[in-house]
Amino acid sequence: MDERALELSYRKRADRAVQFCLILFCIFRVLVELYSGGDSSNMVVILTFAVVVIAGLLLLQKINFKSMSFIIPFFFYAAYISGSLIIDSFRYIYDVYFLILIIAAAYFNVKSYVTFVVVSQLLNLFLSLFVLGNHESSVAISPGDALLHFTLLLTASAMLFVVLYYTVKKSNEVDNAFATFGALMRVTPSALILVDKDSRIKYLSKSVSRALEIKDPKSFEGRSFLELFEERSVRELFKDIVQKRSFFVDYQKITVSERIKTFDVFADKMSDDAADGMFFMLNDVTEIVRLKELAEQDSLMDSLIQIPNRRALDRQILQEWNRALRDKVNLSFLMIDVDSFKNYNDTHGHRQGDELLKAAGRVFNKSLKRSTDFIARFGGEEFAVLLYATNSHQADVIAERIRRAVEEEIVLTSGGEETRFTVSIGVATLIPHVGVEYGYIIETADKALYNAKQNGRNRVWIAELPNESEMT
Repeated sequence: MDERALELSYRKRADRAVQFCLILFCIFRVLVELYSGGDSSNMVVILTFAVVVIAGLLLLQKINFKSMSFIIPFFFYAAYISGSLIIDSFRYIYDVYFLILIIAAAYFNVKSYVTFVVVSQLLNLFLSLFVLGNHESSVAISPGDALLHFTLLLTASAMLFVVLYYTVKKSNEVDNAFATFGALMRVTPSALILVDKDSRIKYLSKSVSRALEIKDPKSFEGRSFLELFEERSVRELFKDIVQKRSFFVDYQKITVSERIKTFDVFADKMSDDAADGMFFMLNDVTEIVRLKELAEQDSLMDSLIQIPNRRALDRQILQEWNRALRDKVNLSFLMIDVDSFKNYNDTHGHRQGDELLKAAGRVFNKSLKRSTDFIARFGGEEFAVLLYATNSHQADVIAERIRRAVEEEIVLTSGGEETRFTVSIGVATLIPHVGVEYGYIIETADKALYNAKQNGRNRVWIAELPNESEMT
């Protein structure tokens, strides 16, 4: 509900309250005249004025003047004074004045309220000194009493003004905060859910319908908010958070209309009082997470050859090293280098060199048969292969298969010339153990590659690893 809607809502409530007070007072005034045996002509006048005042009120409320906060109270007061003058009876005049002050409070406006009090108090003083002071009835008062009544009424008006001013000021601050909160909840993409200590929904923002694809969020108010979610695991998680009133912030996958969405969930208690319940804020980050994963995948791929890059290799070897350490199995590492790549580049050009590297990547991928085998570009013309649960003999077989497949590969130049290339491969195999970092197997394979190149290239060289005590 925005500020304008709040204002209209409160105006309607004020109108109903004023109508009720006025009708009740008119009925009471007529009953008093009947009980006291008043003149029938006076009864007719009172009823007529009551009808006129009520009709005038309804008309004024419908017209909705800008200065309504001044017109309605003054209209009531003028009508009562006029009626009292016609029937020559000023009974209850001070009671009526306080009633009208309350009505003025219903349409509270600082400027209008002060204006009404000043004008009406001047009329009160005039009536007290020049009308009631000479009135031949029980309401006749002396000038001193008139000034006393005037002072008392003015003081009461001022006190009522101070109370109303600060009450309305604070109320307006709350209303404005609520209106701002409501406006924020209408535009924010975050789904906000307020729940009580029993997990029943106290408030749902409109964005819940969009985030959780619920047609009528309002229908869930008063029901368990766990009904908003399909998975049992999600319900148990949120139920536990509410019961323990614990702080929670994390990504959570939630099924929405048979689609899995990722939400950034933030939950916390409203206050230290358990009765105030908790609030949950769910941000749909499905697309952001998807784009992040795609970007991360791109950052782990070599853009030229379309195989994992060095960064991906570092991540994979750390994971496989720890797994092999736990399972106590062999881990083999192959370091592969394209022989005489610089000469090939100088002879055929860098573009043709790139074509050779692409061909090498395709050959390596075809030569690896298991899903656990991992190939990556180590840098430049160097490649690395990580083989989980693979002993030295098995690694040697795979390395030879790669070397022979490369020998058979033909790379065509832009002019249609057939070119060939070879690779040298260094192989290192060990069972990871505590005290040795995964960098050791890379260094060992690199040394084996150096030996392969020094001993004629186009060959596989198996590293001779020291025993465990020597490595540590």
